[in-house]
Amino acid sequence: MTNLATLLDTPITWKKADADPDIKEFLLDLQANILKGHGRHHTAHMFLSFAGMSAKDVAAIVRNLGHKCTSALLQLRNNRREPPNLDGGPVRCLFLSATGYKALGDGVKSPAGDAFSKGMDQRGNILGDPPRAAWNRDGWQGPKPDAMFLLADANQDRVTADLQAAEGWLNGTGVKILIIERGLQQTRNFRPNTPEGVEHFGYVDGRSQPLFLAEDIALEDKTLWDPVFKPSQFIVADPNGKTAHAAGSYFVFRKLEQNVRGFNAAEDALGKAIFGNKATQDQLDRAGAMVVGRFEDGTPLVLADHGKAEAVTNDFTYAIDPDAAKCPFHAHIRKVNPRGDIERITNTADTAPGRIRIMARRGITYGPMRPHNADGSEFDDAGREPEKDVGLLFMAYMASIEEQFEFTQQSWANNPSFVGNINPKKPHPVTGIDSIIGQSANPADRDHTYLDGWTAGAHPEKLNFARFVTMQGGEYFFAPSLSFLRNVGL
Repeated sequence: MTNLATLLDTPITWKKADADPDIKEFLLDLQANILKGHGRHHTAHMFLSFAGMSAKDVAAIVRNLGHKCTSALLQLRNNRREPPNLDGGPVRCLFLSATGYKALGDGVKSPAGDAFSKGMDQRGNILGDPPRAAWNRDGWQGPKPDAMFLLADANQDRVTADLQAAEGWLNGTGVKILIIERGLQQTRNFRPNTPEGVEHFGYVDGRSQPLFLAEDIALEDKTLWDPVFKPSQFIVADPNGKTAHAAGSYFVFRKLEQNVRGFNAAEDALGKAIFGNKATQDQLDRAGAMVVGRFEDGTPLVLADHGKAEAVTNDFTYAIDPDAAKCPFHAHIRKVNPRGDIERITNTADTAPGRIRIMARRGITYGPMRPHNADGSEFDDAGREPEKDVGLLFMAYMASIEEQFEFTQQSWANNPSFVGNINPKKPHPVTGIDSIIGQSANPADRDHTYLDGWTAGAHPEKLNFARFVTMQGGEYFFAPSLSFLRNVGL
């Protein structure tokens, strides 16, 4: 028998499940959405409280919801169904916070970790988050959630029906529904009749994902950037699992509100500050790409001075832009995935420092669908873009909250000196915090250095890019194995 540690040391070949009992047991016991995003464009996230309930009653409701959850194997198999069922059907997942584990009584082990045990609101000094009292008014200032139940489907009406069914399952049990967050994936057609998921600012989201399914890896270009990661970087043994291959994952949820109108205006102002008042549209687009690190269609800024119509590669590193002349160090995707910057500056062949922090992101946008032009390639609400009540429901799986999510937020995104601070013998200029998700109480940390390496004679410009993403609420959870969820308390 292949033990769990060995199984998680190499990419998973899920199509071997019928021939390999160890892989099959692992996939049947693992919840959906971890190994591969569920891909549904409509979701509901129910945040639950077990306050006042006995451990026996909490266990009963966890078992009931656990039997409704989708396994990794069922998700992967359903995603391959033939027409007219290409959407793969519903996906349901259940997550427990530290207080949720406590509500199950002394007979249940809580997953390890100081961050998990304290919860997100107690880690604000590390993350740069506002205090809980300043979080979104729609429930997040109230009691901490003990659990989150995720419902996902390709059709909004089906999610609503599933949500109503879930409310029926909980009715009369003593469980209190604290918050319901609805997800609706924004899309654009950068290529004809090919909708791609974007966030509200209009940029392709989720393009650079770590891969740990062999079937996905076989389809990916990987000459320069290796997208292959060990599953153990995202999946750990479930301390309460009932099978030999029971596993789960730490899960971070954050509601991030976006001021789209303010961001768009700031992009244009930045472009004119760099290129002059007569800046072309291509130059204005390039200024936006300096903030994000990619053009709106996903083209990496280090590879081109404008977006492309053809399919966009993810096979690149920053080796061709060591001084950040093309893509600034503070650009969002360079801050949170430095792709060789650390290794180059520290002069080491060890690729681990820049890779061990990577998380498996599974976010979705929230808020109304922005209107499009006729072919769906552009948003059609200039001057009327939303300023609040839209954004991203950030979600990510990982093996360690401290070493992945918190490290990335604190030491990379919120650090105005990264990456220049990692080698004092060869310091780079302080270029500011992450343009998108960086958080700092010091306004000067938003002073960013821009150098347009695509223009002859370009010179550095130090400009302030204001904050247009605000954290509104969130929590740390664990996604337990199905064998635990379905048998707890028995």
